[in-house]
Amino acid sequence: MDSKILDVVSSVSVEKDVDKNIIFEALEEALSSATKKLVGEDSLIAVKINQSTGEYETFRLWEITDDEDLDSSFQIGKGDLDGYVVEEGFAKKIIENIDFGRISAQAAKQVIIQKVREAERSKITSKYEGLVGKVISGLVKRINRDFLLLELEEDLNAQIPRDQIIPGEIFKLNDRVRAIIKEIVESPRGPQIILSRTDDRLVKELFTQEVPEISEGVIEIKSITRDPGYRSKIAVKTYDGRIDPVGACVGMRGSRVQAVSNEIGNERIDIFIHSDNPAEFVVNCLSPVNIFSILVDEATNTLILEVEEENQAQVIGRNGQNLRLMTQMIGWSFKVLNREQFIEYQKTNQEEKVNELSEKLKLKAEEKVEMLKNNIDSVEKIVDMDQATFETIFQDKKRSVMIKDAANEALLQEAFTESFNDPTMEKSLVELEGISNKTLSILSEKNIKRLEELAEMSVSELLEIDSSMTENDASKLIMEARKPWFN
Repeated sequence: MDSKILDVVSSVSVEKDVDKNIIFEALEEALSSATKKLVGEDSLIAVKINQSTGEYETFRLWEITDDEDLDSSFQIGKGDLDGYVVEEGFAKKIIENIDFGRISAQAAKQVIIQKVREAERSKITSKYEGLVGKVISGLVKRINRDFLLLELEEDLNAQIPRDQIIPGEIFKLNDRVRAIIKEIVESPRGPQIILSRTDDRLVKELFTQEVPEISEGVIEIKSITRDPGYRSKIAVKTYDGRIDPVGACVGMRGSRVQAVSNEIGNERIDIFIHSDNPAEFVVNCLSPVNIFSILVDEATNTLILEVEEENQAQVIGRNGQNLRLMTQMIGWSFKVLNREQFIEYQKTNQEEKVNELSEKLKLKAEEKVEMLKNNIDSVEKIVDMDQATFETIFQDKKRSVMIKDAANEALLQEAFTESFNDPTMEKSLVELEGISNKTLSILSEKNIKRLEELAEMSVSELLEIDSSMTENDASKLIMEARKPWFN
């Protein structure tokens, strides 16, 4: 029987191209399962096969416990260990081996088949997990309402879920389909390869294959955003001034971009030059539309564009598609206004700024009116005002000096916080007296964005996240944050 075990292991290993260790594990599991049926299902059984000789030993195990109310089928008390071998928290005893020939052939076969399948799936995972994000092709073998099943190679299938298929695409059996490997997920049936035709990476990989300058690293695709089946936007950059990156990606008579478009259902593809400056980026993105003015609102990460009225719809796109794609690509939101709307926006925006400035500097109503008349809407403009304008707006010399001092103080506070930028953080927290940029950055990273959240912290909690502070400084900062509680 010992030689028979070795024969089984050797033949299955060669036939299925599976490591012998896996077959030995399967046989040990089959022997354990068969032994349980003889000893009793309520037992822990372990079998160890000597891989050199084929000999094997069978052990019954009990978990060692202090509990008085124990289950004698699985557990044993610490005072009852005489005659047992103790290993890793278990007491074990050698019991009679079951005859290998008495194992149910079907049961053994099922266990071995299961182990072999697990090993094959593991090989699939190790082969394809390094290809996630790469393009692969396969033949359509099954079509149903939930997914498309592709055969990648013999006995290896992958799925394209319905929501990862480009809208409007229709496939037939045995069609060859290219898709990106989106991920490999674990399922009750083992690792499953999930493909996608809507993933942004598909467009990037197709261009990499189509444009030698990209694969060679001369041109870099900086960002991609898609509305699958309708439009893609691609920002490219080159490190070689002799090359036109857009022209290289488009190809002679549009051959390269057309080849990629054909592969993704004739999706329209816009290619333009990348820029780190958001205003320049959006100009490149919207070319050849003429943009008259751009206002940059860094507080809300918004770009306000002034365009011709007849170009508004084109810039916005059908159902806001163009703006949505630009927002995803650039990371800024947009307002697209015609000339009349832009002037009205500037006026309203200036009034809001003056109102905010008025509140900060405690201005009088008539002073606010004069500020608007003179286009003074920031502390910088107040600090830089000439004496004649000061006297026009504030009239009284003493009042002028007081406002100028307040403006200088506000400007210093702005300079103090200008290197910290988190538009989602509450303004009252950013401007809290005594708080440093470093502490603001740490609070932002910990998702502490409101003054109330800092006020509710204890000194030890604040010191835990910002160890550079002293206990005294942390206490002062928290008390400063709690001031509104007592007003």
